[in-house]
Amino acid sequence: MNKITDAPQDLVVATCDTIDIRFAGVGFENAPNSVGRGAGAPSIRFDLSGVRGQKTMTRDNQFQRDLEQWAVRRKAEGPDSDVPPSKMPGVIVFERITTRITDDVGTVYRRAGGRVAGGGTEWEATWFFQPAPPPGARTLRFEFSVDGESTGKHCEVSL
Repeated sequence: MNKITDAPQDLVVATCDTIDIRFAGVGFENAPNSVGRGAGAPSIRFDLSGVRGQKTMTRDNQFQRDLEQWAVRRKAEGPDSDVPPSKMPGVIVFERITTRITDDVGTVYRRAGGRVAGGGTEWEATWFFQPAPPPGARTLRFEFSVDGESTGKHCEVSL
């Protein structure tokens, strides 16, 4: 079992556009086909979640109103309408966050893909990094940035 050995007490690792983002877990599995590049390869699965509250509810409600307006407009313009729907508010927040993973043996990890938000997961992100940690690695360190600026927060997990 992997154990968090160092992290903020509340696990909040970033604040993006007033929404707190929490470290929600790490696991090791083969990347799903939806990842694209690296699908099926051994990977680090890394999870984040937005801290739910009034701020997220307000954004969810506005998104629903925007979606309803989009549907009305699309219906009026017909099936050939090329007006895209608004992005989910969780996507807007999570796409600004980056994570750097390092280990104690110097492995270079790259983000292979993932999924952000969606029906029932509006404030959740799952990213896949490759390769999987090599057998000699004992610790993974996750460092976080928003818009390229470090948050100064990190989490460490023993392997």
